[in-house]
Amino acid sequence: MLRLALGGIRHHRFGFIGALTASALAAALLAACAVLIESGLRAAPETDRFGATAAAVRMDPDLVVRTGSGQNVDHERYPLDQPPRLSAAAVGKVRAVEGVGRVVTDTPFYAQAVDKDGVPLAAPGEGTAHGHAWRAAALTPFTLRSGHPPRTPGEVVTDASVAERGGYRTGDTLRVVTASGTRTFTVSGIAAPRGGSELPDQSSLFFSGATAAKLSGTDGREAAVAGVFPDEGVRDGALAARLAGELKVKRAEVLTGDDRAEAGAPDTARQLEDATLLFGPMAGIGGFLAILVLGGTVALGVLQRTQEIALLRAVGSTPWQVRRTVAWETLLAALAGLVPGCALAVPLAGAVLGALRSRDAVPAAYELAVGPLPFLLAIAATLLLALVAALSAAARISRIRAAEALREAAAPRRLMGVTRSVLAVLLLGGGLALFFATQRIGGEVGVAFQYLVVMLLMGAAVLLGPLLTRLLEPPLGSLLAWLGGVTGRLAHANSRTSVRRVASVSSALMLTTTMACTVILVTGSLNRVTAEQTEDRTRADVVLVPREAPGLPPDVARQARKLPDAEAVASVRPATFVSYALGTPDVLDAGALDPKAAARTLDLGVREGSLASLERDGTVAVSRTHARERDVEVGDRLPGWLGDGTRVKLTVGAVFDRPLGLGDVLFSQRYLAPHTQETLDETVLLKAGPGGEERLRKAAAALTRDNPTAGAADVREYAEDTRTALARNTTGTYLALFVLVMFTAVSVVNGLLMGTAERGREFSLLRLVGASRGQITRMLYLETFLAVLIGCATGTGIACAGLAGANGALTGSMEFAIPPLDYGLVLAGVTVLALLSTAIPAALALRRRADGAIPAA
Repeated sequence: MLRLALGGIRHHRFGFIGALTASALAAALLAACAVLIESGLRAAPETDRFGATAAAVRMDPDLVVRTGSGQNVDHERYPLDQPPRLSAAAVGKVRAVEGVGRVVTDTPFYAQAVDKDGVPLAAPGEGTAHGHAWRAAALTPFTLRSGHPPRTPGEVVTDASVAERGGYRTGDTLRVVTASGTRTFTVSGIAAPRGGSELPDQSSLFFSGATAAKLSGTDGREAAVAGVFPDEGVRDGALAARLAGELKVKRAEVLTGDDRAEAGAPDTARQLEDATLLFGPMAGIGGFLAILVLGGTVALGVLQRTQEIALLRAVGSTPWQVRRTVAWETLLAALAGLVPGCALAVPLAGAVLGALRSRDAVPAAYELAVGPLPFLLAIAATLLLALVAALSAAARISRIRAAEALREAAAPRRLMGVTRSVLAVLLLGGGLALFFATQRIGGEVGVAFQYLVVMLLMGAAVLLGPLLTRLLEPPLGSLLAWLGGVTGRLAHANSRTSVRRVASVSSALMLTTTMACTVILVTGSLNRVTAEQTEDRTRADVVLVPREAPGLPPDVARQARKLPDAEAVASVRPATFVSYALGTPDVLDAGALDPKAAARTLDLGVREGSLASLERDGTVAVSRTHARERDVEVGDRLPGWLGDGTRVKLTVGAVFDRPLGLGDVLFSQRYLAPHTQETLDETVLLKAGPGGEERLRKAAAALTRDNPTAGAADVREYAEDTRTALARNTTGTYLALFVLVMFTAVSVVNGLLMGTAERGREFSLLRLVGASRGQITRMLYLETFLAVLIGCATGTGIACAGLAGANGALTGSMEFAIPPLDYGLVLAGVTVLALLSTAIPAALALRRRADGAIPAA
């Protein structure tokens, strides 16, 4: 069988090249995704903020929830946005452990420097601007480059990066924004960690101990972390092990190594986790596309050899021998494709990571870590996919009797086998069932499921490709025949008699169209609807928003309330709430506001109840989508956990329609205050009295000049800024999907090259009966254009189903709008790609003499 397979490769080199290319693409994509995932799992912050210590001790920052029952019991972890702190008693127990020489506590707080032009100095890597007590400098350690430590409440030590970017020197006056407002300090010194001028994801300002305790709101009673230094003669590892074994503080963690580094750089750790999670779905979707692409390519190769396989059956080959021959040819092509595929994986992963890093979508600590495991997994998956594709493609033609095989090769009677039909129905039914189920789920979870809906429908469309082509070809082919004259009629006839070949090409085009439209339509739908809801619900005349800062100090809202033309001022603070969704806990975005002021500045589209009910402790407003997920209404109890881990049972006081960009659960600020460690407002909404809109805008502009991290916008600008920020946050998703679009686009080129190049005999016969090269070329263009129409129509339908599902999950309405320019570019790109992929092999095939091509074919 191996010798026969090698002979088949020699006579069908284009089919072999096509399978090789598809295998190489699949291996490259799977290996690149695996390399990126492994790199994310191995990555750790470059500089350890607690690097000078033997260990760092903190309270567990996650909420641990027991799920399941019996043998399926599990403990799920959910991050808290207000993690618990070490009490003074807990720190005392740390000091009491034998071998502990010194314990330095640290409670970071928001503290952002402002340059001399009044522009806030952002932290590196979109991190956080942190303030610390000077004693915490020893944890890294930071050492003074100039000046002296802060000795009075009015002094501050800056890290070298802040001093350099702001143009500050020792003795200069520095404005610092904290949660307490904006204050002026004198730069007493400039410090830096070893080997650099700053930490990788944060800027650092150091204050006297008393000032830091006041600004952090702890008054020295609590600490976020305790850095432990060993006593003389005690090794770091031995002390860390002793702490882990002897420290009797419930839910305290003793951190060393990468865990300690991640605790010192929480923003970097979160970004690393988010980026790693991004590549998981990318690998899943990529694997699914690899199945479709590789299966379609192998099936096209088998289709082109139907007559040869029928002859093998006629001369006595058994079905198993035929399947083995096809399997060997495919495996040889896959093995040959593994070399370039694996070679391309690392450059591809590097290009994706570089593009994400250039857009600040991943931190600098995310670096490629290339090991053998990703390649072994990609090789095994590619070979398995190739084998399954080969056996599936050859299954039906190899099973039928020899005489029937010859008749099948000459004129196929069945477009689809029973197994293929059943699988197609299952995928189609599963996709439709999930589509309607997501309308019940709603929210961002429902939107996320639309990608699975699209994948299931794509799989069904590939399997149903011959049937869809048989249904769509007659009207579209007749149109081409009418427009194209003789060549149009010939293209129509060819397409009508070669349904499987047209279906194979149109399926590849469908995949590209669907993925491209998904990037533009479904992925952008959340951003667009969020911006629309933001504009629809905002009834303020002026919106104060953070400028190069994580939030606004509450003092900004207090100043705004004193403006003479401000009739109502409402501040909105971000929060989180852990509640059950689909049977398991989930971290929900939440918000805290003043119910009375919010009622005058926001129109949330309240369906039931009233925002005024939030004035009662333990009462919340929930979005319609979350109420639908939990099956709750006004008056029902909603169990869950607040951001500090406090377990509560809240009463639903209102159900509203416009949660996007605000939160699925709304609290009163007064109720949430005891559970909040540091307070920053996300926005401040100002409503003017009658006729005072213009005066309020001018007064708000003057207020922002005194508050450097605040900016003023009208409602339309605010909504557009929201949309821009969301688009920036989804850069990684767009890029990952773009890679998948390129994968399907290359598969289109591969399929068209393979299909056109194998038709040399047909072109020679046409030329012998009088057809010119130009006529044959136009015929091929029309055939390809017909496949483009079928593929684009099917792909658009699937993408629209995903878009309708996304809109339905978000808003309750499946109405949607397609951006004509973006959609037109997708169609134009797919069409040009297909026509160019047809032109190149056609030109090569038509270069040969007509009378010499038949023997060669």
